Amino acid sequence: MESVAELHKHIDELSFAIDVQLEALKSLEKRRSDARRVLNSRLDPVARLPLEISTEIFKLCTPTFPRPVLAKEPLKFLHVCRLWREIAVSCPSLWTGIQINGNESTDPEFYEACSNWLGRARPLPLSISLHGSVDVPLGVLLKRFACHIAHLELYIPDDSSLYGVQWEVPFPSLQTMEIIFFSSKEAGEDSEMSDDSEFDVDIFYDSCIDLLLGAPSLVECIFNSIQYATDLERDRAMHTSLRHLRLGTPSVYLISYRSWNSANILLYLKLPALETLHLTDLDISPGDFVSFFSESGCAASLQALYMDISNNDEWHFSSDLLSLCFRPFAALKTLEFFHGIEHDFMLFIEVLGSAQDFLPNLNHFFLHGYFGKPSHWKALLDMMLSRGSARNGSLQSVKVMSRNIPNGMDPDAGVLLRICELVKEGMSIYVGTLYTNLI
Repeated sequence: MESVAELHKHIDELSFAIDVQLEALKSLEKRRSDARRVLNSRLDPVARLPLEISTEIFKLCTPTFPRPVLAKEPLKFLHVCRLWREIAVSCPSLWTGIQINGNESTDPEFYEACSNWLGRARPLPLSISLHGSVDVPLGVLLKRFACHIAHLELYIPDDSSLYGVQWEVPFPSLQTMEIIFFSSKEAGEDSEMSDDSEFDVDIFYDSCIDLLLGAPSLVECIFNSIQYATDLERDRAMHTSLRHLRLGTPSVYLISYRSWNSANILLYLKLPALETLHLTDLDISPGDFVSFFSESGCAASLQALYMDISNNDEWHFSSDLLSLCFRPFAALKTLEFFHGIEHDFMLFIEVLGSAQDFLPNLNHFFLHGYFGKPSHWKALLDMMLSRGSARNGSLQSVKVMSRNIPNGMDPDAGVLLRICELVKEGMSIYVGTLYTNLI
């Protein structure tokens, strides 16, 4: 019988032999892995390409819009093989954009995956699209990468969701921002949007203004479905970089609901660099409209203006009102109206045709309103002839759209001939409904 000492010695010898075999097995596994990698490199066309070309192929396989989400490209590249993983990880531009579902943010692994994703972009500008509530983990994530975020989209259900964004931390690199507020009805999978569904949402101007001030380099901003609650006890906030502001989506582009947005926020802003302004729900008076441009000092440099004035009784055009509100826009190139009152916009067309110093640089004129009388053709033709002459006109395109045009509203032969001459000279002309051009 073996002694205890001999048994210990025997066990040690067996353990040593096992270790030797394990090392040999590891060596064999490594040699097999290396052989497979060499084989894959000879069979895989990607492996035979220069790294620059491989990364370009990967980028072409990754969508830029909508933003890629977790479990899709480029994350899938990491699980094909080690070579593909090395290529994907070595290409920061693959990881600059991501769409995040806020409902999953309570999962620690989800937060870590998002953090790793954005971290691979290293110093490149980031584009983040966030859907749902912004809770503390996502707020921390945004705060961590605040210096690199250049484009931010927030699709959030209510005003409280903005707290997690932590706007007390500046976002110095932010260039574009889109904030869309949706109600619980809109968020439901089986629910349909209705005309009053957006009234479930409470978004206050203070939050929107704070968003702007938290991004001093912001160039373009969209606020969709904000509502006016009460007057604010604050002075006008100055933002010196914002060039493009859109408040809502025009109702003509929507199918099942109207985007209610309050232009009243302009009472609390100064935007001296503004070049483009979209106003869906024009709930301010002409005087407040003029005051905004006067305080901002941007009327003379405004390039494009989109206005839906169909629901504001204060905007009945007169010669004095047109002169007060629109004559300062000397550099305006694009003007789009959404209007439902016949005589108002015809007066606007008549003034355009008779006063060359009224919007002298207008290139594109779009009108959504009622077009239903033969006399409208003459007023429109006179304006186009005055503004669109090949010799001295600047007008390049005219679009007049009406929901319904009565039968027999085709232009007579003489008017149609003159319009066709303008088209031959290079002017783009559309007069009709959404589906039919009478020209």
